[in-house]
Amino acid sequence: MKVKRRNKLLKYLEFYKLNYGFRQPYQVLIDATFCHHALSKKIKINDQITNYLDAEVKFITTRCCIMETESLGPTFSKTTFVLKSFAIHRCSHSEDKISGSQCIKTLAPQSRYIVATQDKSLQNWCRRHPGQPVLYFHGVTPVFEAPSDATKTSVNIQMEKQLNNLGTLKVEPKEAQPVKKKRKKKNPNPLSCLKKKRKPQLNPTANNPEKSEKKKRRRIKIPQHVKEELKLSS
Repeated sequence: MKVKRRNKLLKYLEFYKLNYGFRQPYQVLIDATFCHHALSKKIKINDQITNYLDAEVKFITTRCCIMETESLGPTFSKTTFVLKSFAIHRCSHSEDKISGSQCIKTLAPQSRYIVATQDKSLQNWCRRHPGQPVLYFHGVTPVFEAPSDATKTSVNIQMEKQLNNLGTLKVEPKEAQPVKKKRKKKNPNPLSCLKKKRKPQLNPTANNPEKSEKKKRRRIKIPQHVKEELKLSS
């Protein structure tokens, strides 16, 4: 499988997972037309579809599909044999004879089934019903169809409802408090950046003459022999 085709398939499966709760193992509901086409092209349904979806798959059919195929005669005996190899969903139409497509229409909307069919009318019915994926063969290639317009519209409506519900649950906003504006830092005054000149210090003794005189007076030391001579002279 090419990378682009693979990415599309993963995108579609993820869409149904998120919006409609599809989970593994995926339940593929098969009718007689799908089996008959696979036999004519020599396709092994179990291997081909499992490898294509790259996931766990559970194949299911109904009693109505088997009974319808049996009523077509021995030409479809191999198709009947293949249908009986799948798990059988017990529908409530065992007593009433209805077609396989009518039986699938009653089951598909109630369960998360991937409808596998080559019936064009059944494919169109699935496209009109939201959340119903379709699987079919294009030649020998399986195709998981993109979500239909009805499915996308239904999802958009649900999303709008959820958004509206969230809007009603929102708490009323508190009164906005005035925001204090931060003062912007201005550029410094160029004059203030100049170095301050030191003031000349005044002489503390200029205003006090007594201190200045005291400082100016110095004691003169008289030698000892001079003192003795002065004493003798006296």
